Parts: sequence; C-alpha cells; structure tokens
Amino acid sequence: MSYGFDFEQDGYHFVSEEKEEGNSEITISKGERVVRRFLFPAYKIWNIPAHADDIIRGLEDQNDSGLLVAGSDGLGGNYYGG
Repeated sequence: MSYGFDFEQDGYHFVSEEKEEGNSEITISKGERVVRRFLFPAYKIWNIPAHADDIIRGLEDQNDSGLLVAGSDGLGGNYYGG
C-alpha cells in the first residue's frame, strides 16, 4: 500500500492511499468524522494539497466547490464525482 500524502490543515486531515491501479482513495476527516471519501486519479492527487484552502473553505460552507476546483481537468470536465 502506498501513500501519496498525509497531512493536516486547519483541523482537517487529508490522506491519499493507493487503492486500485491508476486511482487513489482520498479521505478527508475532521476530528474522528470522515467528511469525504472518494476515488481520484492517482496522477491528479497533488491537486488536493495544492487546493486544500479551497477545499476547506467549501467544506466549511457545506459544498464541494473546492473539490471541484481540485478535480478540474482544465477543459470543462471534472474528476471529482462527489
């Protein structure tokens, strides 16, 4: 099992864990509660820490706006499926 990242920011814990070929499972938790868990293309996982501020802001506003920024393919598509 391989981890891409494991970090905390502003009370949120972000972990990526390789799950299946080409994909990683991203888990975002706050305290003991898992806030989001989803599969994400392994080659894009570094968008999660790069947009952690956006993700946290969206989660605090009870929406996925930051995750949609991190999942954008730049061409109108998105890898974050919610």
